[in-house]
Amino acid sequence: MSNVHSHSAKVPGGGGPDNLHDMNLGKIVIIGAVSLAIFAAGVVWAYRIMIGREAEVRAEAGETTPPTKLGQMEIGIVDQVPFSIDHRIENWRAATKKGLSSYGWVDRSKGIARIPIEQAMERVVANPPDIAGEGVSPVARPPMPAPAAASGKPGSANAPGKGSMK
Repeated sequence: MSNVHSHSAKVPGGGGPDNLHDMNLGKIVIIGAVSLAIFAAGVVWAYRIMIGREAEVRAEAGETTPPTKLGQMEIGIVDQVPFSIDHRIENWRAATKKGLSSYGWVDRSKGIARIPIEQAMERVVANPPDIAGEGVSPVARPPMPAPAAASGKPGSANAPGKGSMK
């Protein structure tokens, strides 16, 4: 193993890892400072252009008036209301709850009225409607027979091939 390979790459011209400590930090700092100075000059120049352009626009259009829709709850389709003072959902819920828990007209001209939801659910449970396609209303159906013991007779609930998934 007399042939030891170095993993450091040699760059032509002597710029390899052996010469890292020979870098001229003074030049790097000077280049960085000059770059910052040029950038700062560009920022100042752009700011002056913007100020001059604003003055031109004000001279052409005159002074602007404050927006007339400022402070409105909704502008177009955008809500402008802070959440802490927006009570529309509470108002909607209260109105919906009142409608579901009271008597009233849905359409007086057609004779359609509403009743409280609790009373409506009790009526549906007491007298279920005939569901289209089912044939017989649930009240008129005969009661289900009691499950037979595992007799194995054809037709019984526990007979092989009837209702079992084997």
